[in-house]
Amino acid sequence: MTTLFGTPRSEPLESIATSLGRVRCPQPQRIERIRQSLQQHGQLSAVIVVRRQQRLELLDGFKRRRAAELLGWTTLLVAEAELDESAQWATMLLVNQCGAPALLEVEEALILRELVGSGLTQVQIAALLERHKSWVSRRIGLIERLHPELIEAIKLGLLHPGVARRLLALPPGNQLLMAAAVQHAGLGPRDTELMVSLWQKASSEASRRELLADPRSVLSRRYPETQRPPAMRTLSPTAQRLQRLLGVLVGTGSRMISLLATPPAPEETTRLWRELRTARRTLRTLLDLLGPDGSGASSGTGDARSATV
Repeated sequence: MTTLFGTPRSEPLESIATSLGRVRCPQPQRIERIRQSLQQHGQLSAVIVVRRQQRLELLDGFKRRRAAELLGWTTLLVAEAELDESAQWATMLLVNQCGAPALLEVEEALILRELVGSGLTQVQIAALLERHKSWVSRRIGLIERLHPELIEAIKLGLLHPGVARRLLALPPGNQLLMAAAVQHAGLGPRDTELMVSLWQKASSEASRRELLADPRSVLSRRYPETQRPPAMRTLSPTAQRLQRLLGVLVGTGSRMISLLATPPAPEETTRLWRELRTARRTLRTLLDLLGPDGSGASSGTGDARSATV
């Protein structure tokens, strides 16, 4: 697959269509973080577009486009890619596989389903993406076995993707019942997994009704060792994501330090000026947020500064 990107240029926001966004989950809290970033730092990288039926279609940068719309922007910096239909969907996956995952599993599954619809087999898709065929199969299975209403709930940010994955062990109708109980009780993926296990082992409908009516009480009786006080619970999803990103940052930074021990030739550095400028700006912002002792990260706005999602 060959990807040809044109020189970034400014395009009217209204001219950038979003029909390919049917495979993305525009969660409001993520869009708000990007809106804050665009407001503070401007657009740091171009969104990717393709031309379909004589109009520009957004391929990557849906959150940035929506955030720009909320800010009242009239134009957006775009880079146009020349890709056939299969390559468009594949590129949507590939550009989001660098560094920390930017796509939800359900988004990956929806994109893979589009690739199947374009005429490719799962084996061909795996080869195109340089992934194992089991990776493709698992994600397509996710979208095929999950109730459509739950997919919409994930898109809106109402249902945690990890919770949804635990519900796959249930028939679609029971998934809805369990999801409603889980959301009402505010349970996470781990407790949802225990609830599903109790549901499957239940000897009567009365037991299942009790489980749905008061999940926390049932879990505390059956699994007291898992019901820790708030101070002892695991990190929040946001803190877990930050922990993963910090690991990626430290690992990447160490490799770059080793690489720059023998810097590229001056003429090559000149060709990389745009990337170097963006990296310096991003790192300065990150250092300001982390603070000298890391206390700045506690505000929860750590990835609000990145406009590259």
